[in-house]
Amino acid sequence: MDRFSKTWSLLRVLALWLGGVAALGLAACDDDDDDDAMPANTTQNIVQVAQGNASFSTLVAAVTKADLGTTLSGTGPFTVFAPTNDAFAKLSPPYNTAANITAITDANQIATLRGILLYHVVGANIKAADIPSGASTRTTARPASVVGGVTLNDNTIYLSKNSNGVFINGNTKVVTADVAASNGTIHAIDNVLMPPSQTIAQIVVANASRTTNPEFTLLLQALQRPAASAILTAAGTQSANVTVFAPTDAAFRTLLNGAALSSVSDADLTAILSRHVIGTGRVFSTDLTAGTVTTLGGPVTVAAAGTGFTVRGGAGTAANITTANVLATNGVVHIIDQVIRP
Repeated sequence: MDRFSKTWSLLRVLALWLGGVAALGLAACDDDDDDDAMPANTTQNIVQVAQGNASFSTLVAAVTKADLGTTLSGTGPFTVFAPTNDAFAKLSPPYNTAANITAITDANQIATLRGILLYHVVGANIKAADIPSGASTRTTARPASVVGGVTLNDNTIYLSKNSNGVFINGNTKVVTADVAASNGTIHAIDNVLMPPSQTIAQIVVANASRTTNPEFTLLLQALQRPAASAILTAAGTQSANVTVFAPTDAAFRTLLNGAALSSVSDADLTAILSRHVIGTGRVFSTDLTAGTVTTLGGPVTVAAAGTGFTVRGGAGTAANITTANVLATNGVVHIIDQVIRP
């Protein structure tokens, strides 16, 4: 795991602390899917179905701790994207096991846990066939946060349906679909979904400001140039909906080859930065396909590379996406190891 990925995982945990089976639309799940059978039971509600399956014991403990049992036992309809025990185990204590969650007493942690669980609930009965191919969105039961009078987009999930299955926010996969209950449907997922809390600009600033192993310092310097003000505004505006390919410091140093960033003209800098922003929405790695994608500065070429993708402009080395799908309140960030050149 790269350095930024580790840091982002830590940020997600800190935010938490503050806080016969088929994949969707497919006939079978991947080899790494849960093996426990999850039979349909339309006489039991969602909570009862979860209580009856050992794979959801940590989720049941979380629902109980967050006092959501009565809500999810109600008439509905609901769709719950339900993290398995293995998904919760990826988190740090005390959120990684049923026992640890049950032992939580801090009211703020419980409130944060409740908000995260509601981010997994949609107030409609969504079956596998109801999710369209390609990209789509759903508003969850989590109330949108309001900070300084500004409403954040931290209650929307982003679905990507392709030949490999259904993914949520790019990195989370549905591993078991269409588990029926009397008041809705459960889809088991392999990660706990974490609602975003920062804009793209705030993510860049936070990482550039770290005292240990800072990252994006050169990207931040570039964005702070007056010539790049429009791009910086897009990255910081809560109402924006953009995708940013964010070059690391090492990527910028390769481009500069020993020169200072100040030696790059305003025109060249703007042309370069514009090739790193898709201004028409969130494009997760699960939405990418080989071909051409239009950025603010013109087309870039996307090519498959192993299990991921590369992105290339008109010149220079193709950039690998080293960390994909860093969700922000106003878009999504993909970390790349080369600067995309016009």
